Amino acid sequence: MTPLLRATLAATLACGFFAGASALGKAALTILPGPDLHPLQVTVARFLFGFLALAPFLMVKGRGVFRTEIPLRHLQRVVLGVGGIACVFGALEVMPLADVTSVARASPLFALVFAAWFLRERVDGARWIAALIGFLGVAVMMSPGAASFQPMAVIALAAAVFTGAEIVTIRLLAGREPRLTVLAINNALGTLIACSIASFVFVWPSWQQLIAMAGVGVVMVTGQALFLQAFRLAEASVVAPLYYSTVVWSVVIGMAIFDEQPGWRLYLGASLIIGAGAYVAWRESRR
Repeated sequence: MTPLLRATLAATLACGFFAGASALGKAALTILPGPDLHPLQVTVARFLFGFLALAPFLMVKGRGVFRTEIPLRHLQRVVLGVGGIACVFGALEVMPLADVTSVARASPLFALVFAAWFLRERVDGARWIAALIGFLGVAVMMSPGAASFQPMAVIALAAAVFTGAEIVTIRLLAGREPRLTVLAINNALGTLIACSIASFVFVWPSWQQLIAMAGVGVVMVTGQALFLQAFRLAEASVVAPLYYSTVVWSVVIGMAIFDEQPGWRLYLGASLIIGAGAYVAWRESRR
């Protein structure tokens, strides 16, 4: 098997894990027996179990891995990340899995806008056109009469905005901090912040819900590991567009588990978002 094929398989499988993590969160919130959970409790699980997955590596490196000269920048990234993940799980309570995934995948387009505004990055006309096409896809999915048009659809869009701003912040961190430091601080601070907020709405989950919530963090970290492996095997221009296969996985999982029946607006809107986002990712990788 060639490295390119291995990278393609790893990235595509990683996206299946990303969609699976969202599905587990939706299951804990909507279909598993137990009390009504707040989306913030699932957000806590995402960070907590992500941190536990990193624990063996942190024990080897020691406390020095948490040293940083730009703590406020890390805090900014974590606040944006917690906000984005909480919005995703909040929207999943009432919206189909594929709809939330598609709208949230507009995040690279928002990252393009934020990079132009705050980092003063030069954005050519072709990428602005791609961004407008992607936003048109969001409008198609959220237009009056669409299945996804409901108050919580705005929360899904907010997830894309938060994540887009987080992507820009990660760019700033990546050039100044080791990868493990960024991951360790993100998951540790994310756990603390999410726990402090979720403490006001905490209820004891059932054991089925607890297993699903634990699975959110473990499955997400597994997907991240596979995606990193894909980047080691192939160029970013090959791997990055495959990230949008998460939408395909979400459609399949939603139909199989949640009996969701996607309509034409999903297919059209998701196609516009995926096409525009993949193009932006490809252009960014060529810079």
